[in-house]
Parts: sequence; C-alpha cells; structure tokens
Amino acid sequence: MGKDSMSRLHGHLLLFSLMDCILLLVLLMGGFGATGSAITLFALLAALLLVPLGVVSIILLHRKSAGGINVGIANFSLTGSLFLILGVLGLISYANSNDGSFLLPVALTLLGVSTLRRVSTMRNEAYSAWYHSHITSDLYDGGESEILSTCPNCNSILAVIPSRMSTDDMCPNCGSKLVTMS
Repeated sequence: MGKDSMSRLHGHLLLFSLMDCILLLVLLMGGFGATGSAITLFALLAALLLVPLGVVSIILLHRKSAGGINVGIANFSLTGSLFLILGVLGLISYANSNDGSFLLPVALTLLGVSTLRRVSTMRNEAYSAWYHSHITSDLYDGGESEILSTCPNCNSILAVIPSRMSTDDMCPNCGSKLVTMS
C-alpha cells in the first residue's frame, strides 16, 4: 500500500478531525454535565456550531477542495480552543469545590492542546504545498499556471510556467540554462 508520508499525515488529520467531531457529539448529547451554568450553555452552543464545521471540514479535506485547508485550520483552532477552555474551567471548578470528575477536564485539556497542535501542522509550508498540488478540480488549466522552482546552478527561486519552458531559457541571476536535455 506504500503511501507517501504526506498522504499518511493527511489521513491522520482527517481521522483526528473525525474523532474530535464524534467527541463533540458525545459531549453535546451528554449535555456537558448539565449543571445549568453559563459555562454549560456556552459549551452547548459552541458545540452546536462546531459539529457542522467539523463535518464540512472533513468533507472538504477528504475531497482536497481548494478551501479545505483553511476550513480545517479554522475547525482545529475553534475545536481545540473549546476543548482547552472547557478543560481548564473544569479543572478550576474541581479545584474550588472538589465536585465532579477530575478525569474529564484533564482529558479535555490534553485534547485541546493536541488539537491546537494540528493547526501548525496544517500551516506548514510542506503540507500546504503538498495539499495544493493534489487539489482535485474541474478547472484544469493544462499546465499553464505559474509555479516556483529553483535554478539548478545557483538555486535562485524563480517563477516559471513549466509548459512554456524550453532548452533556450536562461537563469536571470547566473545565466545558466534552466532546462537540460537528458
């Protein structure tokens, strides 16, 4: 099955987003402990908004749609922040009154931190370049789009259109040929 590392990372991010969404649904159905406080109301309303965002994020990322990476970043940012806020507030509540569970706030705090760490992964230039190179689109331009490349001699970064390159093209920096015949 030899998938490359970026494909495995993408699958991991999809699975993580799915698990976050399922956990939000479970917490939503459980009412977050249903103490009737303002924090519980906030958590319920936030979860009601984040579950659809999670579903949309999973679909867009799975299809590798153009805006999927941005929706995924927003999903991980908001969901991670919600988990972290609920976890910290639960720990503060436990410390003040010694009521309720200690394990759930700790788990939510750790999950919030872990979810927020996925944001930096999705913002990584290597992942973003891989994701955008695999976008499935009906608007294929036939190779007429500009890409960034480097000169094989001086390593200058150049913007080129691959379909328009020829063996006569020279680097504007060092003057060496950009395309060689093998």
